[in-house]
Amino acid sequence: MITNQEFNKNLDEFLLILLDNLSLDGIEYHVLNHYSKSVFGDKQYAFFSISVSCLRLDCTISYDDLYTVPVINIRLYNNDKLLMDPNSQTILKTNTSVIQLQNHHLLQEPWLQIHPCETLETIDTHLRNVPESKKYNDTLTYLCCWFGIYGLPTMFPQFSFRPHVY
Repeated sequence: MITNQEFNKNLDEFLLILLDNLSLDGIEYHVLNHYSKSVFGDKQYAFFSISVSCLRLDCTISYDDLYTVPVINIRLYNNDKLLMDPNSQTILKTNTSVIQLQNHHLLQEPWLQIHPCETLETIDTHLRNVPESKKYNDTLTYLCCWFGIYGLPTMFPQFSFRPHVY
């Protein structure tokens, strides 16, 4: 488990690791924008935007205090038109069984999200067997493991994320 403070402290470095290690199988994509932002005093989120052909994915990664885990929220645009149904585009394969339309807990707007209800137990179980000698930084290791399981590759299986931090 990580805290909101650990999340905030490592967010910028994690965003760079994410963008350096994200790939899309057989399709060219471009990072249009990325930044992290503070809101409500002690809350931060990372934003990144990716274009794939005429499709744009806007993503935020933030820390959910209720579930005490990171969450990813995604908005899809086709030719700059917001798509609330990920199946209404044909460029990326979509795993809709894991995606829900939820109100973003920081931005208070509807975004697509993987619900975080079992995230804590899943990540803690996965990382329990990683030897300390293999961990680069506990928080970054946690965030990379989380993104590999609950990030873009889960929603859109053509994406992969293979960082070298554990």
